Amino acid sequence: MKVLLSGPNGNLGSQIKKHAQFEILPIHREEWESFTRMDLYEVDFFIHCAYDLKNLVQENPSKVLDSNVLSTMKALEICKKNKIKNFLFLSSCSVYGHSSKTTEDTICNPVTINGLTKLLNEKIILSFCMENEINPIILRAFNSYGGKDEFSIISKLIDSYKKDKTFKLFNDGFAERDFIHVSDIAKVVCQLCLTPPTTSILNIGTGEAIRIIDVVKCFERKFGNLKIEKLSSIDEAIYSRADIRKLKAEVDIDFVNVFDFIESL
Repeated sequence: MKVLLSGPNGNLGSQIKKHAQFEILPIHREEWESFTRMDLYEVDFFIHCAYDLKNLVQENPSKVLDSNVLSTMKALEICKKNKIKNFLFLSSCSVYGHSSKTTEDTICNPVTINGLTKLLNEKIILSFCMENEINPIILRAFNSYGGKDEFSIISKLIDSYKKDKTFKLFNDGFAERDFIHVSDIAKVVCQLCLTPPTTSILNIGTGEAIRIIDVVKCFERKFGNLKIEKLSSIDEAIYSRADIRKLKAEVDIDFVNVFDFIESL
């Protein structure tokens, strides 16, 4: 089995390569226009997990659009041209916005650029795949951490500790999040490539909501007190937890516990 993987050197891409029990053919951003491998007729899946979180739309909108939307169009065109029958896209729980109801058929109402971009990608993928007889698999990942992570609360806690920086804690840390290790997301992806799911959209999380303040306290018990600046935010979602009933019917994974991960650092 051969799988084409975009974003192969990113955090998730690296984990997929680590856990894959099939051949990975990496595709990098600079290859989008000229990608002409001779063996693509044997490719079973395109895993599209390349995504740009470093550039901000208010600073470089054209680059964000090219990296996070146009790249998906190019990936779909590669699938059509080379008759690749399965397209797996890494979406995000941000498509739900502030909604605490996260069944896959919940009406999406994103409130961030990331959420809007992910939802736009989802709709384009579903429409394109339907017209071109490609099997779409959309995975809405919740709050990932671990690996080469640079964006999660966990990574910011580690950075604050190592560099003696101030950690910004919003709304006293009472917001709840579903934290899932990036290696667990990779394991889900790899299992679904070997046994494609019966549904097009799946939430990827642990199904457990944990208060941010409890994560901070666990970190401080392990490493000592941090410099913490308490701030208020009216834009922060108070509760986010993956409904994973559909996921449990498709894969069998024992998720890494975020508290155990912190203790292992």
